[in-house]
Amino acid sequence: MALLPGELYYFGTSLHKWLCAPFGTGLMYVRKPLIEKTWPIFPNDKPLSPDIRKFEALGTRSFAPEQAIGQAIDFHNAIGGKRKQERLHYLKLYWCDAIAKNPRVKFHISMKPEYSCALGTFSIDGMDVGDIATKLFSGYGIHTVSIKWENVNAVRVTPHVYTTTKDLDRFIDAVEKIAAS
Repeated sequence: MALLPGELYYFGTSLHKWLCAPFGTGLMYVRKPLIEKTWPIFPNDKPLSPDIRKFEALGTRSFAPEQAIGQAIDFHNAIGGKRKQERLHYLKLYWCDAIAKNPRVKFHISMKPEYSCALGTFSIDGMDVGDIATKLFSGYGIHTVSIKWENVNAVRVTPHVYTTTKDLDRFIDAVEKIAAS
């Protein structure tokens, strides 16, 4: 993503997903000329200050997760964004290609890396996606997320750089057994 001059960017609380940072951590980037003009959600005594630290007035909190963000960014930079993207897409294609052979399996994603990279969603004809996710977890110890929202009715699978093909082989085997039941 290219950062545009004069824009405010907020990188949500999902740093744990892509940077392996602790849960609940987030990041906000504000271009220097906009700091003074941007009002913090929880203002201190100088909400129009040009000091970026005005956004840190959050009260008592644990500093350990915040300190770990830097380590997570270092880890990401050591791998490199391009290599990380390639690895994540490879892992998605690995499990998708394997279960695609089952005629009951339907995908709800693109296989193109620019559209879904690591994220994959699937369903099994005739089965509730909540039941699929429950069976994967209770029967095989595999955590997935069932999504039933608007036009999405699928199980979300999100491997990460540390996921091994052996882990995915267990997942593939579990999906095949569930689809056969």
